[in-house]
Amino acid sequence: MKEFFKKLWSNISALLKKVWKVIVSFLKAEKDSIVKPTVVLLCICIIIPLALAVTNTVTAKQIAKLEAKNAKTAMEELVKADKFTEQTTNGITFNIAQKDGTDIAYIFKTASKGYGGANSVTVITAIGPDGKILNLKVLDVSNETPGLGQNAGKPEFYLQFKGMSSKISINDIDTVTSATITSKAVMNAVNDALAQFNELSITPAPLPEGDTNETEVKTDEKQ
Repeated sequence: MKEFFKKLWSNISALLKKVWKVIVSFLKAEKDSIVKPTVVLLCICIIIPLALAVTNTVTAKQIAKLEAKNAKTAMEELVKADKFTEQTTNGITFNIAQKDGTDIAYIFKTASKGYGGANSVTVITAIGPDGKILNLKVLDVSNETPGLGQNAGKPEFYLQFKGMSSKISINDIDTVTSATITSKAVMNAVNDALAQFNELSITPAPLPEGDTNETEVKTDEKQ
């Protein structure tokens, strides 16, 4: 990535030098012209926005590719699957992890407000068909306080959410020492993933043969 930006800046610098030479040549030829200041100002107004637009366009594409690559790597760390398919349903964008043609997990990327500001904490959560958290990872806490909030990015903190399936409260977890705000931000991001999963109304996976759903049995007895 560093080499890409270095090459990009080199190309932009070369272009600006060429344009500047043209401007200087014109000014020398028209040194006594009254239109000289206007031409200079016009060139500046055109060149600078154009250079910024080109830079933004190119870098945006590269950043998007890098983020997609990092997201895929993170998903592969969470779930051992044959493929990951991005899908949008009811306005919710998520990834379906499949193995041997079967959906084994639904992966959500969520962000929450931490000590570092809006969406300063990003989490990726894999939820199984039964609604339980299979695995998760904190992708970004770089804007949180070093040595405090950034500790929420360590597995010993965020892996405590594995196996949970209902809305989590602050009393359900061990917060990071002196970083309650960041701890809550991770919790909120995970809760958001659970809420999105529930909103999709995914049919729970069938129970293994021989197992009994005790809740359903009790309900039937009352009827």
